[in-house]
Amino acid sequence: MIHLYRLVSVFTLLLLGPIAHAQDTAGAASALRGGADQARYWQWGWSAFYGGSSAYSLVHARDTDDPEERYDDYINATKAALGLAGTLLFAPSHGDAYRQYQAMDDKASPEARAATRILIAGLAEEEARQRRWQSRLGGLIVNGLAGLAIGVEDDRPGDGWVNFATGMLTTELNVRTRPDTATHFLERQPDFRLNGNGAVLPIYVDWAVGPMFASVEIRY
Repeated sequence: MIHLYRLVSVFTLLLLGPIAHAQDTAGAASALRGGADQARYWQWGWSAFYGGSSAYSLVHARDTDDPEERYDDYINATKAALGLAGTLLFAPSHGDAYRQYQAMDDKASPEARAATRILIAGLAEEEARQRRWQSRLGGLIVNGLAGLAIGVEDDRPGDGWVNFATGMLTTELNVRTRPDTATHFLERQPDFRLNGNGAVLPIYVDWAVGPMFASVEIRY
């Protein structure tokens, strides 16, 4: 079902005057630069954490006389090494986006503003994808196997559950500390601005499309 009152709102806005795309150049540059900084700190921080954890576990495994601790250390060293590999291979692309923005000649031109908007929208989609439950699958598999190895193969179910839980907590922290500057920027920015009689009215447009309906909601 199409929400007619929302469609009427769209036509009303179109009749009121010209609508220009909103693009705060300074705000966009700040969002891209902040995202690049966050991505860099995220990658450095988690690389140091995983690398240090793996090295510590290996050293402790070499020095301990307890076979159970040695077994856990080898499991944890493997988990940390996989986490380090994931951090290096699947880093956020905010740095690349900011470099693309810096390479633009005239950042105030309509073409550059449109390209900047596309960059930010792409980063926002990446951020949303990283927040979905599918982004935890890798950690779920690795920590699940580690928990099974300790709980079943080494016959210590309690320690296996603890290892799994702490590993999933680390995975969740990894996901939640990824950059989210593009999402926050778009949430603060209107989709359009309506100019008329010297006044500027910010317009926010929310679309919804399904098999049996289509709607658009206007907020201002």
